[in-house]
Amino acid sequence: MRRINLLSSFTFYRRIQLSFLFLILLPTVVASFLNYSITQKSAMEKNFLSNQTLITVIANNISKMIDDMTYASNFFIQDENIRKQLLSFMKMARIESSDDLETYIKIKGFFNQVDVKTMNPDILMFWTNEEGFIVQSYIDNPNFEPEVIKQQYEDVKSRVDMSKPNILQWLGTAQTLINAKTSSNSYLLARVLKSSSDDQQIGTLFISIPDRYFTKSFSQLGSSKLAVFDAKGLFIAGNPDVSYSTSANNRGNIRNESTIQYSGWKLISETPKALVTSEIKKSFFLTLLIVIPFFLVFLLISIIVAKRLHRPIRRLQSGVKQFGNGNRSIRFEESGKDEITELGRTLNIMLNQINQLIQNIEQEQEQKRELEFQALYSQIRPHFLLNTLNSIKCNLAIDNEMIHSQKIDSLMSLLRAYMKFNEPTNLRNECKLLISYVDIMQMRSDMEVEIDIQLSPLLAEMSFPKLLLQPIVENAFVHGFNEDIVQPRISLQAEMEEGWIEIRIADNGIGMSEDKIKKLNSDLQISEGEEWQSYKRVGLWNVLQRLKMTFGSNSSIECVGNEVGGLTIVLGFHQKVDEGGSTC
Repeated sequence: MRRINLLSSFTFYRRIQLSFLFLILLPTVVASFLNYSITQKSAMEKNFLSNQTLITVIANNISKMIDDMTYASNFFIQDENIRKQLLSFMKMARIESSDDLETYIKIKGFFNQVDVKTMNPDILMFWTNEEGFIVQSYIDNPNFEPEVIKQQYEDVKSRVDMSKPNILQWLGTAQTLINAKTSSNSYLLARVLKSSSDDQQIGTLFISIPDRYFTKSFSQLGSSKLAVFDAKGLFIAGNPDVSYSTSANNRGNIRNESTIQYSGWKLISETPKALVTSEIKKSFFLTLLIVIPFFLVFLLISIIVAKRLHRPIRRLQSGVKQFGNGNRSIRFEESGKDEITELGRTLNIMLNQINQLIQNIEQEQEQKRELEFQALYSQIRPHFLLNTLNSIKCNLAIDNEMIHSQKIDSLMSLLRAYMKFNEPTNLRNECKLLISYVDIMQMRSDMEVEIDIQLSPLLAEMSFPKLLLQPIVENAFVHGFNEDIVQPRISLQAEMEEGWIEIRIADNGIGMSEDKIKKLNSDLQISEGEEWQSYKRVGLWNVLQRLKMTFGSNSSIECVGNEVGGLTIVLGFHQKVDEGGSTC
């Protein structure tokens, strides 16, 4: 609601501009960011799939290499020719004879056969006997000089478990110093060979996998970081920035993993998210730089268009203000067929009608003033009549004509009541008017009628319509009493029970038959007054309508016979409650 009120505080012109900006800028911004997000996600997914394919290929190559190394170790264990040579080499500490040299050359020849099978020049194999004499495969590489091989052997020989012959043991990495400034890491495997006859150790085959092998294999992955870990999660080779498990530092990076067969090693690659999305970000911000000038041009065009659209409304606004300031002759130009012109045409019609209403009101005010003068003049006559009657009453009282003086006083009370018919009164005063009315009707009908009124103090002060009960008493005189009635009597009794008030007005007149009473009660249920126009008891219908207008639509009038042969009129209604909550 607060946002709506904020928007309504702007002019219509500003709202048009804001609508243009909102409906054009917001979808553009949302679409741009959605496109950026989708493109970034798609690029990361493509990079993930591409990296996964590459590290799977690399993992397969490493698996093949390990399979080749297993074959080479099996060759040394199972081939009888090489076993004979190895037995001859078992106790050799150095080459001392031509036989020793021949054995040494044959063992090196066996290495050359294995190298042809594996076809991997970066893998080094060497054999050591229990004397520590080393025979290595021939590789033309300064990193595999005898001194380097000796360092590797000294570093890992303690890791070899001599009690586990004929199986390939994973020894871990060994660091070797090539020169004063250069060092190299290699991962070494070993296989112990023992004599089948006396369980005597023949020697140990070592396989050295240098960093260079992994570097060449990992170069296929381009800018991604790649590392290989052993089954225990220890780093073997690759980029040391790659961690074995996901952490808070690398959570947003693209991470691929692949397990290497036969070894339990795990190959893990990480590509920084920024590296993949940098080009997309550049493209996105370049697009923004291109779009912003176009947006500014559009903003300028929208301001011009909004001004042109708002111009007719501004004219209407100016015209309405002039009319409000008193220029009743102002009208709008009706040119065109658009909605603003139609609105101007409608406003012209409305202004004409307002002018006509103003003229009618001025005429009515003039007529009202004339009627007020006439009403003031007409009030002079009733006051003159009351003053005259009052003078007559005083003269009669002076002449001791108290009966006639009382009759004139009753007549004056009724005249005052008729003059102030719409002023509120209470039930007590209403009953006093009934007494005055009965007093006058006794003189007219030449009957001595007794009236008995019983009111509780609470109901006596109840607000009540003026002259509401007079038609009922009049009916008693006109229709109920005749010269045969002895001691005619009218009684009024008011009671209240649980908010429901009943006023009973009874007479001892000639009464009505049961059929007529039923017909009268049925007729009183008729809601339209036209049905009563030809009915002689129209006064009862008027009383009922005034009762309903005053006390509610559930108010009622019922006629019943009484035990003295007359008729009882029962008025029923709910106690009226004013706006302040008090009862009336």
